[in-house]
Amino acid sequence: MPTDTVAGVDWAGGAWLAVVFDGDGEPEPRLERDLETLWNDGVDRMLVDVPIGLPDEAETLAKREAVDSAARSASERPSSVFPVPSRGACQAAMEGADYEAVSERNRTDLDKGLSWQSYHIAPAVGEVDAFLREDEAARESVLEAHPEVCFRGLNGGPLERSKTTASGVGERLDALDGHLADPDAALGRICRGPADAASDGIGTEAAANAAGEADPTVDDAVDALGLAVVARRPVDDLRFLPDGSEYRDREGIPMRMAYWSAEPLA
Repeated sequence: MPTDTVAGVDWAGGAWLAVVFDGDGEPEPRLERDLETLWNDGVDRMLVDVPIGLPDEAETLAKREAVDSAARSASERPSSVFPVPSRGACQAAMEGADYEAVSERNRTDLDKGLSWQSYHIAPAVGEVDAFLREDEAARESVLEAHPEVCFRGLNGGPLERSKTTASGVGERLDALDGHLADPDAALGRICRGPADAASDGIGTEAAANAAGEADPTVDDAVDALGLAVVARRPVDDLRFLPDGSEYRDREGIPMRMAYWSAEPLA
């Protein structure tokens, strides 16, 4: 039976939504203002839906684009993988710079502008990057993962519907069947809210405060649950995209995506 404490984590627009498995216990939702708080609370392994390993110039951009290209191919949903901002652009976004300034910094670093989607997630990406630059020990256990890649692996075949639709949520719950006891009940527990978990004494005071500042959607909850189910796998079972790569950025942070599948996806 599983003995590690693991988490699947999704950025929920103002806070991190985590689904935590403590050993073979039930999945518990948590909402935290910063990822480091969750990590320092005794989590052994964490799969996070943000880019980890950031480009600074042409060489690291080529590595990053190889990771993202592999994810687009493996997920069979190319539009779900956004271009990754440069480290400098993420730092600017964390400091409150507007879209034009952040996009211009990205153009200076990588010779291309930035999409609005990438701009909006840049502060969260920068937060994780800053945490991992400071904590070298966390770099092998706080892993980038893409929900669509993870669900594709768990499903054993392509996903046909968008996660933003009721039928798409149902399709992803079907993909969890066989990997998790009663996925529907697990999702219901998560959707009832991290605020309920905080009132039951689960998580931290910060989680209770964060619950008032973010309102995770159903697809946030589905994504976090899918990542948590993959994180529960024995660590030696995890696969990475691109297969066999050992890419690292200029700070030595790995550039790869974790997933599980009976057979390699790419």
